[in-house]
Order: sequence, then C-alpha cells, then structure tokens
Amino acid sequence: MIWEDPLQRASALLMSVIVLGVTTTVALRGAFARRLIVELLEDEDEQALFSIIAAGHPAVTDVRLKYPDGEQRYETATGDIPDFSSLRQATFRPVRNNAGAQLKVWAHKVTPERDSEGIAGLLYVRQGDETRQFDLKFDLKLSKGQVMLPVAPGTCQVDIVLAETSDMRPGDSF
Repeated sequence: MIWEDPLQRASALLMSVIVLGVTTTVALRGAFARRLIVELLEDEDEQALFSIIAAGHPAVTDVRLKYPDGEQRYETATGDIPDFSSLRQATFRPVRNNAGAQLKVWAHKVTPERDSEGIAGLLYVRQGDETRQFDLKFDLKLSKGQVMLPVAPGTCQVDIVLAETSDMRPGDSF
C-alpha cells in the first residue's frame, strides 16, 4: 500500500512474514514464558546478594545461609549475604512456583571486566520426591552459572552448595 513498485511491496511483505515467523518461533520455544528466578550473585568487590523473582515480582521465601560456625535464616525476597567467602550453602525453601513452568537458577560472579561467570559449586533442585543435581562451574560453564528447568506448579527447594564444601549435601527440610 505504501509503495507502488512491486519489488518494494514484495520486500515489505517478505519482511512481514519473516518477523511473524521469528516471533512465533520464539514464543513457541518459551521465550515469553513466566519464570521463577533464584539468583545468587557475587560482585567484583566480593559483596554478595540473593533474590527470588516470580513472574517479574519479588517472591518472599525462607532463606537459610549456612556458615562453618552456624546459619542465618531470613524470610524475604532479596537480601545481602554477609561474609560470602565463608558461605557454605544457600537454601531457598519453599520456593513457590505459581509463575509458570520454568525455573531459572543463576549462581554467578561478576568479574572486573563486568562479565559473568558461574560460581563453583553444586546445585540441587528438589520437587516432590525428585532431586536434580548440577555442577555449576563445570556442567554449566557455557551458561555462566545459569540453569533453566521445567518444573511443575507447586513448591520446590533450591540448594546451592559452594565448592569449598563438596562433601556437603543439600540441607534437610526445615
């Protein structure tokens, strides 16, 4: 309609079909799916924080941070992690997955170059009787500490056991 030249009209129509096709493909692959995100972040100044986001909104949950000399408990959606260098395990439970069918866990460190790399450790995701385990540093090297899992609606527990304590197992229920 805008162009009178048939070649310009054909090009515009082709581009419209391509854009529609790409949008449909991306949507079918879940790019717009609502997610539950659990993040553990250490910045270049060795300060750390955690956050839990469900469908774009903070999600309050029970958080347990284990240290060699004890543990700290919080009920919040986000918070600072004091003394990250001695942190042995971070447990998030129950994480309510009402947001959708995907859980993203991202345990990473920001480098001085402002890049992101995975934190060495093990990730355990427990839902019902099933527990999945991932090695954050090696299995997920290319994903920079990120794992995306399909999970059923309900609750799940996320345990991040840091590498210095590879003999530890995920925390018991509390």
